[in-house]
Amino acid sequence: MHLIDVTNTYRDLVEKQLSSTNSQYVKVYSLGNISVVYSETTDKIEIVMENHKRAIRQDEVEFVIKRLVHEDKIYDITIDKSRKIISITCAK
Repeated sequence: MHLIDVTNTYRDLVEKQLSSTNSQYVKVYSLGNISVVYSETTDKIEIVMENHKRAIRQDEVEFVIKRLVHEDKIYDITIDKSRKIISITCAK
């Protein structure tokens, strides 16, 4: 599995996120068919994973957490019923 930085492809999304929220930093990654949006505010990190075609597997969630969240951080995960959208939030 590889996270590929595709932030430049999603320029409009990044600009909207930065202007309409208190996010200070936004990155967009691709993990195969999964879009991963990483954003930071002054006090928290939020990661949203989305796949319209299938449910996101647990090993994919663990891979993103390992790559984007430091091991010593405590995080909360919110999963929709279909497992197509997953939100991970942790304090900075």
